[in-house]
Amino acid sequence: MKNIILLSTLVFCLASCKSFHLSSIPEGRRLENRLPPLEPEFDTRSFGTHYVDIYGTAANVISGRYNLENELRERSNLKRTEIDTRKIYNREIIHNISESTGETKGIAVCRIGMRTRGITSYWNPVISIFTLGIANLFGYPASIYRDEIELIVDIYDMNDTIVGSYSDIGYGEAKMAMYHGYTKYDAKRLAHALAFKKALEGIKRQIKDDTEEITTLLTE
Repeated sequence: MKNIILLSTLVFCLASCKSFHLSSIPEGRRLENRLPPLEPEFDTRSFGTHYVDIYGTAANVISGRYNLENELRERSNLKRTEIDTRKIYNREIIHNISESTGETKGIAVCRIGMRTRGITSYWNPVISIFTLGIANLFGYPASIYRDEIELIVDIYDMNDTIVGSYSDIGYGEAKMAMYHGYTKYDAKRLAHALAFKKALEGIKRQIKDDTEEITTLLTE
């Protein structure tokens, strides 16, 4: 069985898979009436807790399945995932939610609430194994990764007083498959980035309804 799994993994590595690019995540629309300039900020403690488990690094160390080369690669992918979401968040706050020029009037702090992740069904890997990877050669997905997160954005004025707090839940999924799918790492990155972006779009719609009130609180 181990040889079968290794063979399937090798075939996958050699096969043509798409690469994840941040351009795969479409940029949202600008608010018609944007907030005064805000400085985007990540709650590092919140994101640090969740990002540690995206690629299972901590679990591997605890279980004793530690391999330096693998862990370094996974930490590299983890860093890219953090960069992905930071870029999405900065882009939305600076260009689409608040004015991009002028004196900074506040800080928009982003943090993660609840989060679930994994694969959508165990049938995909089971079928892949029982067909010895042949189904995958014809484009059958080896796995479909999902990510669902609750995103929270707190807006503070320059006196560190909170003037608005918004939250929404986003869901994303991506296929690990040949030809039309992604590698394991890129599928996880894409699923997470999609979930992050959808949650942020929901928050942006909520801010749109409160733009006048928040603007007044930030500039008074």
